Amino acid sequence: MKTTPDNRRPEHIAALRRVLLLRRQATRQQLAAETGLSAMTVGKLLGDMTARGEVRQPRTQSQGSGRPSMIAEYNGDYAHFAAIVVEQREGKSAFTLSVVNLFGETVYSETLLLDETRADSFDGFFARMIAAGYRLRLAVLVLPGVAEGEEMLLCDFEDLVRGQVLHRIRRLFGVEVLFENDVNAAVFGHGFEASDEVCAGIYFPRRYCPGAGVVVRGEILHGHRRFAGEAPYIQGADCWATLDFSDVAATAEMISQLLVVYACTVAPGRMVLYGDFFTPALEAAIRTRFTEKMLGRFDLTLTCQDAMAQDLERGACRLGLRRMLTILDRED
Repeated sequence: MKTTPDNRRPEHIAALRRVLLLRRQATRQQLAAETGLSAMTVGKLLGDMTARGEVRQPRTQSQGSGRPSMIAEYNGDYAHFAAIVVEQREGKSAFTLSVVNLFGETVYSETLLLDETRADSFDGFFARMIAAGYRLRLAVLVLPGVAEGEEMLLCDFEDLVRGQVLHRIRRLFGVEVLFENDVNAAVFGHGFEASDEVCAGIYFPRRYCPGAGVVVRGEILHGHRRFAGEAPYIQGADCWATLDFSDVAATAEMISQLLVVYACTVAPGRMVLYGDFFTPALEAAIRTRFTEKMLGRFDLTLTCQDAMAQDLERGACRLGLRRMLTILDRED
C-alpha cells in the first residue's frame, strides 16, 4: 500500500511532540529542520495540536525584515500522571502522592501517613485530583513488591495485593496503571547517565533483607518471573536478620561479598548502596574487602547514600514520563 502523509500522521505528531517537549517552544522552521518534515506539514499538524489544547501559539518572533514566525509552545499541563511512592517514618508508612505534568514538574504533592494500608487508601486522592481538573492519564505506583502488568503478585502491604489495588484504580478512575518495585525505580532514577552501561543498586533497610535493582542500557532488568534483584536468597535471610550493622568488619564482609556476586554476574560499572548506617569508615572497609576478593581485577565505581527517597521520586517521574509518551502517541 502506498504511504501517504495521512498514514504517517501519528508518526509525525509524535516527532513534533518529542521536539517540543525537549525545547518547550520552537518556530515552525525550527520544528521542520529538527523533524525533517515540511513547513506546510508542520503547520497543519500544529493546527491540530493547538485545537485540542496540546500546543499554544501565542506570539510571533521577528525574522529581521522578513515575515514574523509563529512560535509554538508545548502545553505541559495538557495531561498529567499520578505518582505514589512510600518510605518508612517513625514506624508509619509515609506515602508521597504527587501529580506530575508532561515536563516532569510536580504540580501537586501531599503526604499520607498510614498505620494500616488498604486497597481504598488512595481513592480520596484520585477523586480530589480529578475534581480539581488535573487530566490524569496514568498512575505510577512505586512500592516494595512485584507485579505483572496490572496483576499484583507480591507487596509488603498485603491488603494492596488482596484488594488488587492496580485493577481498582483503573476501574474507578479510568487511568492506566504502572507498577514498579521500589529499588528498581530508585536505581532507574539515580542518574546513571551512560545508557550503554550496566548499573546496579542495593537497598539495606536493616529490619528486612536487602533488595536490589539492575539497569541495563537504560532499561530495568526484571528477569524471569521478575526475580532479578531478589538479593536475600544469595546469602540467606538469616544472615541479614542477625547482622549488627554497627560492626564495621562484619558488615563490610557481608556487603562486599554481595558486591562480588553482582560483579561476577551482571558486572555493573557503577553501583549505588542505600542505607542509613553508612559511615566513611564502613565505605572504606567495603571497598577494601571488595578489591581484595576480586584480586583488584574489577573496577567498580561505588556510591553510598543514606536514603533513596529522592531517587525513588525521580525514578517514578522518569517511568511516568516514558509511559505518558506511549499513551499520547496511541491517542493520535
